[in-house]
Amino acid sequence: MKKCLILFVMLALPVFAGEIQNLNQYFEYLPNAVHKNWTPYKSNSEYEVTVQFRVKKNGEISAPFIVKSTNEKANASVLNAVRGAAPYKPLPDNFTADSVNTQVMLQYKP
Repeated sequence: MKKCLILFVMLALPVFAGEIQNLNQYFEYLPNAVHKNWTPYKSNSEYEVTVQFRVKKNGEISAPFIVKSTNEKANASVLNAVRGAAPYKPLPDNFTADSVNTQVMLQYKP
């Protein structure tokens, strides 16, 4: 099984409505899908939470966990966003591995 680890920074990118043709498009879609499903933990200060998880070829996920957090109270909201947005769109047909590891960073600014 091939493994791949890619780090994402949450940017304002469009969510793809159609079929995803390549990994670049997939990795633009994925953080947006998480962010769209995120109900941030309300705080008086800024924070960042980075979550890592594996996306299987069919879009199902496994093993989401927090890699880095500047506000531990926000961790549950980020994990809920990742789990709640699943299953994701399937990985592109031209991606030959069974799954990919990824990280998504969500930022909160009051």
